[in-house]
Amino acid sequence: MKSERDPRRPGPGEAPRGATRAGFGLMLGSILLPGCGFDHGPPGLWEELSNPPVAEIRRFDPASVEGLPDPARRFLIRAITPGTALAGSVTFTMEGTIVLDPSRPPLPMTGEQVLAPPYGFVWSARTHGGMMRIRGFDRFGRGEGEMRWKLFGLLPVMRARGEDVTRSAAARLAMEAVLLPSSLVPGGAARWEPVDDAHARFVFTIAGETVSTTLEVDPEGRPVRAWADRWNEGKYERFEVQLSGELVAGGYHLPRTVVAGWRLGDPDEFLFYRADLVSATFR
Repeated sequence: MKSERDPRRPGPGEAPRGATRAGFGLMLGSILLPGCGFDHGPPGLWEELSNPPVAEIRRFDPASVEGLPDPARRFLIRAITPGTALAGSVTFTMEGTIVLDPSRPPLPMTGEQVLAPPYGFVWSARTHGGMMRIRGFDRFGRGEGEMRWKLFGLLPVMRARGEDVTRSAAARLAMEAVLLPSSLVPGGAARWEPVDDAHARFVFTIAGETVSTTLEVDPEGRPVRAWADRWNEGKYERFEVQLSGELVAGGYHLPRTVVAGWRLGDPDEFLFYRADLVSATFR
């Protein structure tokens, strides 16, 4: 006599229907919820940049910056407490907004970043506005740049590598040295040039790209803004960051709020990034 299988019971090799639905629900929840984690880029790079090679631990001595242009000297003396270990890297957490499409409003964003000029950076972020849950990273490390972003952590929306990306990422790394003041103390990879009483210029050469960043400093030594010519889709354009507020951590005084964009102040400006630094850990 032929027996009939109960359609409510799983057959051989089948998962219970409830378990399948539950598993799908857990997966969907993990990719839609803002707490699903960050993509830290290529394996091992985040850890490498968190512990860059340091020949010896040096501590900040204000006398070491006496020969610099006055704005650079003011900036470094305010930014680093005397006796503080000169860190080789810093790791940030941040929150703010980012514009992915100029025709749409900014999206809420949270991020993490490791920064170690001149070796590299990884900026990892996720958006959490509506259904546009995008997660990924920009990075420079091991001599090349890369961008990789995915919708819901699964569907690729941006992946780019190559010479153009590397040149642009190298410039970003150089400019963001202002967020790791120890990388701008004499004896490192950067050199300073005078401009005027309110401005000085620091220069890095990274992956063959020489980047000259002009830093504006107020009379008390606070950084106000920085700009440089940065490679962008086949040509150099002015990239600018505006800096305000203050975050004190580990013997360092950093700007808390960072606003960034292309050609700021021009009729065709593209201001796409605003973030507040929440925490900073120096190594």
